[in-house]
Amino acid sequence: MVTERFPADLFCRSIVRFLDAIDYHDDNLTRDERVQGLRHVHSKTAEYFAQPLPKAILRSVSPVRIAAVTRTISHFVVYCWSKVPRDVQVDISIYLSIINVLDDEINSDPSTQMASFWTDLIQGKRQTHPFWVLMNAHLPQLLTNYGSFCAFNIMRCTFDYFEGCWIEQHNFQGYPGSDCFPMFLRRLNCLGGAVAGTIFPACDFDDRKHLKEIACVMSQMDGPVALINDLFSFYKEFDQDEANLVSSWCVVDGITMDEALERLTDQTTNACVRILQLFKDRHPKILATLRGFIHGYVTWHFCDLRYRLRELYERGDTSEASARFRRYFDTALSVGWVEIEEWTCPVEGFEVEGPGPRNGTEVQAYQYNAFRLDGAVINGSETYATGLDCEAMGTAPKSIAGTEVAY
Repeated sequence: MVTERFPADLFCRSIVRFLDAIDYHDDNLTRDERVQGLRHVHSKTAEYFAQPLPKAILRSVSPVRIAAVTRTISHFVVYCWSKVPRDVQVDISIYLSIINVLDDEINSDPSTQMASFWTDLIQGKRQTHPFWVLMNAHLPQLLTNYGSFCAFNIMRCTFDYFEGCWIEQHNFQGYPGSDCFPMFLRRLNCLGGAVAGTIFPACDFDDRKHLKEIACVMSQMDGPVALINDLFSFYKEFDQDEANLVSSWCVVDGITMDEALERLTDQTTNACVRILQLFKDRHPKILATLRGFIHGYVTWHFCDLRYRLRELYERGDTSEASARFRRYFDTALSVGWVEIEEWTCPVEGFEVEGPGPRNGTEVQAYQYNAFRLDGAVINGSETYATGLDCEAMGTAPKSIAGTEVAY
């Protein structure tokens, strides 16, 4: 619900200004390509979580939460990595799903479990922390899709992400005057490096031949990945008492929330326009890859219910900015909205007890610490399944309970 305190008109103007600047027009996929991609990537991602190692490591994680993550991440990957072959999309989806499922566990102090991390890594021993047990088992498969330079960057970013979550669990926003801290933390945990590595699979890009171009993308990609998300998250995070880039700017720089939103809009716009301009006359295929990611990323944010943008759409404000926001919203949904019943279907061994969350607020209630000592899980009266081989079935069966999940 939009509160009176929320600067709705300023936010709508910010979104419109950004989308005007990038000339938003998502033509990445036909509707049939979108549906088929969602079916394939989601089914294979859900299959992964039915395997023995993930089931053992995640035994205390609610299956409802895992199901929500597999749907949201599959959705994210298909829309943003639209130029990447589907089997590579599956490996990316599993990688990001592991990160999301175990995010809360990283946010409980990992110091004890990480005490032997580097010794175990160098000596080839099994890791203690569950994040690294699953990640180390999957990374070799993911990295086979990439040249050595891109693979190195994916690894670097994975370490950065873990470190960022380690810091974030203290909910520390930086001391007043520590003006570098907000972007330092945001760059650690935004996964921009992983995006910059994974959008260039070896089957399409020789990272030895294109090392300079890819290195340039890596230097610029944190901005689009982090800042687009922060801009589209501004509404849902407005009244939340937690550290994020915007609230950290307010703390360290002593600025208002409106001023922070203006800064965020400027930086988001500049980051995206700059990276696209860099390759406009240099490398058409890299430009198409970057444009496809950025425009797909926008579409995904509009279509993902966790961002709650429909609440702003339904206010019906009469300002020019609000009207243009609604037009962009309609455009994005006309391209990207696919009913979940069209692409989810049962996966053997991945039965889920309990109804799924149906909107962003409910989803937040499902964000459990992955390894609570009491092993608590969500129980309910309804059984549903999520995932698998939709291609073999031709169409997905009518629905699972959690039809409006966004993690």
